[in-house]
Amino acid sequence: MKQLKLILATVTVGMSFLSFMIDNQEPLVGLEAGNKAPAFQATLIDGTPFNLENLEGKMVLLNFWASYDAQSRMNNYYLNSLYETYKQERFYKGEEFVVVSISLDRFKAPLHLAIEQDETSDFLHICDYEGINSSISTMYNINQPVNILIDGEGRIVNKDVKYSQIEKSLAFLSAI
Repeated sequence: MKQLKLILATVTVGMSFLSFMIDNQEPLVGLEAGNKAPAFQATLIDGTPFNLENLEGKMVLLNFWASYDAQSRMNNYYLNSLYETYKQERFYKGEEFVVVSISLDRFKAPLHLAIEQDETSDFLHICDYEGINSSISTMYNINQPVNILIDGEGRIVNKDVKYSQIEKSLAFLSAI
């Protein structure tokens, strides 16, 4: 049964990816797999300007999370492992793996403490301290922690809470 689920998940991810990979038309901007991810500009928490479009050519994981969310904090361990495994990988339509960590926090101190404790300083961290009302979370219709994987052409490959699903997509795209 577990193998059947794995095969089904792999086929589903593969089919959804191939369905927009073959299409030569310019994709629509949207929030579903195959759509062009909405572009945005922000400021990293260290004050550096950020533009999502500057990451074209890289596999990008938009990691919406919060320091007060226990599941997000536990998942940071797995995210670190995923990052270490794939950060220098070559992918179909993308080289290198980048994590853009978008915090849904409202307060600075807990966010900075979580980044330090969870050892996620290699990620690009964004937070405007507006919580789920931030412009980015509103643009992406986010009201809880979630991950959005974007390929080198800016298309959404996968949107999932579970890192296991994101990892399957990364493994599939690095094997092509």
